[in-house]
Amino acid sequence: MFKRRIKTEVVPVSEYTDYSDRFEGDEKYATLKHVAIAASVPAITAVGTGLFMFNKFNATYPSTNIPINVPIQQPVLEPVMAQMPSTIPITTIPQQTGIIADKSLEMLATILDPMIQVMVAISFPVASVIMIGACFFFMFGNSERAWNTIMNAGLGYVLIQMSPLFLEILRTIGKAV
Repeated sequence: MFKRRIKTEVVPVSEYTDYSDRFEGDEKYATLKHVAIAASVPAITAVGTGLFMFNKFNATYPSTNIPINVPIQQPVLEPVMAQMPSTIPITTIPQQTGIIADKSLEMLATILDPMIQVMVAISFPVASVIMIGACFFFMFGNSERAWNTIMNAGLGYVLIQMSPLFLEILRTIGKAV
């Protein structure tokens, strides 16, 4: 009972790779429409990313300093008199708000931009090395892990390449709020 020999059984490839029992009729096979849609997704993503990068580097930013020879006139602020219970007049001048938040956001964006650019630049070599390493899993007979690693590396590469776009969208939403 404990020393029973395990018999290996040869299973045809079609039994574990054919998923046609899940579909009926013409749904079993991909049509030309499905292939065209699947093939156009990377092309549309590449065009969109290219247009974003083209517009990003051609746009002017509010941090650009333009010299102007016009004297700046400060508004005349009159003191506001407030009556306290002790009847002592207190002079208050209204303070401008939002300057520190805008400058700190601009400073944070300036600090993080080089790090993001470095991550975008090294994402292709890193993803390539990971995909080549995944090919060794095919050689060792672990094709499921190989495909999983290749898909994760590809997804990570695409997300890193699109991270400047996501950050620009977040910055635009933050300014709108």
